[in-house]
Amino acid sequence: MIWLLRNRNWVFASVAAILLLAMPEIAGNEYALRFYTLMLIYMILALGLNVLVGFTGLVSLGQAGLYAIGAYTAAILATRIDFGFVPCLVLGMLFSGAFGVLLAYPTVRVRGVYLAVVTIAFGIIVENIAIEWDSLTGSWVGISDVPQPGIFGLPIGHRTYFYLVGGCALIAFAVNVNIMNSRFGRAMIATSQSEIAASSLGINVTAVRTLAFVISAVTAGAAGVFYVFLNKYISPDIFSFGDSIRFLLMVILGGAGTALGPVVGAGVLSYLPEFLQQFGEWQAFAYGALLAIVMFFLPRGIVGSLSDILQRFLPVAPAQALASTGNPLEDLLGDGRSESGICLEAENVSLRFGGLSALDKVQTQVATGSIHGLIGPNGAGKSTLLNAVSGIYQVSSGRILFEGEDITAMRSYQLARRGLARTFQNTELFKEMTALENVWNGFYSHYRSGIVSAILRLPNYRTDEDRYRQAALALLDYVGLSSFAETKAKDLPFGFQRKLEIARALAVSPRLLLLDEPAAGLTHAEVDDLRDLILQLAEHGITIVVVEHHMDLVMAISSQMTVLDYGEVIARGTAAEVQENARVIEAYFGNPDMLDHAVSVSADKQVVDGVS
Repeated sequence: MIWLLRNRNWVFASVAAILLLAMPEIAGNEYALRFYTLMLIYMILALGLNVLVGFTGLVSLGQAGLYAIGAYTAAILATRIDFGFVPCLVLGMLFSGAFGVLLAYPTVRVRGVYLAVVTIAFGIIVENIAIEWDSLTGSWVGISDVPQPGIFGLPIGHRTYFYLVGGCALIAFAVNVNIMNSRFGRAMIATSQSEIAASSLGINVTAVRTLAFVISAVTAGAAGVFYVFLNKYISPDIFSFGDSIRFLLMVILGGAGTALGPVVGAGVLSYLPEFLQQFGEWQAFAYGALLAIVMFFLPRGIVGSLSDILQRFLPVAPAQALASTGNPLEDLLGDGRSESGICLEAENVSLRFGGLSALDKVQTQVATGSIHGLIGPNGAGKSTLLNAVSGIYQVSSGRILFEGEDITAMRSYQLARRGLARTFQNTELFKEMTALENVWNGFYSHYRSGIVSAILRLPNYRTDEDRYRQAALALLDYVGLSSFAETKAKDLPFGFQRKLEIARALAVSPRLLLLDEPAAGLTHAEVDDLRDLILQLAEHGITIVVVEHHMDLVMAISSQMTVLDYGEVIARGTAAEVQENARVIEAYFGNPDMLDHAVSVSADKQVVDGVS
């Protein structure tokens, strides 16, 4: 049963292929065969839209516009330039893909309902162009007399056309599955759950979303081409805003983010109007009521909700490690040798939000291979400085140097690819993904194979997948979470979530690791484990900056410290020097006795000397 659940997509594809071969005989007449062909066209469109909505979490209500672009492209080329079916299909997909790139641009600035409004506007614009550009589109009269499709000069009959569309639907399904189970699919899902975390792992969020838009647009264009050669006629009323809503409903009703969901959703919403014709004037009411009932009882769609129910009753199979030669941790964490010098330097860094100065001419250095504590009272600017260093905030003035390179204007994903990783004050895990998938995402920029290799499952891509899956499992084992590899991040205890976030950051192969309050919310035993883990990482030559309010921990592990107060550096030096600084005692500890007590409990001189 577990094997069947894990391989359900390919079992379904095999059964579907058999049904496709038998369907012309089952249909019995030309009308039924045309209906099933149209259903397959909608499945192709829904599968592409699933990449955008289900994986990336971006709602598009302009899919009918992209569908129309593909259809009009084919109709115009076929009737006026006498292009054949294949050139029309290729050009229809290319033109729709180009508009998909244009639609992706607004995602840089807008999200959620605002993006939906942009896509609605796009669909309306396409519809109005089809109406007003009479000389090209025929306005309301449309374009008729589209020729019979043919390949290599040979006409394609209704049965053969059904098989052609069905084969393309199977290809679209396979592409959907392969993208979903690839680094691109994992990156898309990651960006939908936490943009900041995804960017910190070297994932270019804009590029990933553009890819999703293009895939969605290309498949919509292909569906439009198939439709126009099936219908032999096209007019603007075929591609209305209502159609965009229907296409989106296909994905959501079936189960957004699942491979089978769009297929099931397209099938249900294609067949439902035919079934409900018996209700006469109550047809629209019955249609809406059925949709509402299904979504109420199956909130993740038909396939998504049923999968959740099945998984409750089936044991979770442990993640199997692959046979490996060598130790992947040596490549990821280093061999413990680190060059002397300055790893990170802030030169008069200031950051202002309107009239508020969050950082004011911050000047500090972090030695290569050291553990550097960054402390200060609440609101002192510690996390703000980490956000500036990691590219989340752009500084107002000053410079930030990483290993001598000016990184002031770089984005998070660019810094991650240079070996700068971080964790967050409030954990930014991909909560709906497993622990293994969370860490696996950290290797996104390490891959050398591209999207074509991922879709076709070429050998170089399989090599990358196996290698980095093994490395992800090794990192989980390193932090003590190997037995939770298949557990969703949201279901892990909080202390384990902190460890998982560190493991994910290590997947970047960092030379500089920024830890933002890693001990927050941990028990005493967990804090001790965290201390040991940080010291082990330092032994691998990784430079570590720790922002922490847990003074027992930070004083014990830091070889150098920087103290901030109101965005200014008020002290720098060793733990011993900082604890004697009058400004630190006044601003941070309130009185000397509190600091003396903290240090006396935890400051193991041998540990401090070993780190320094």
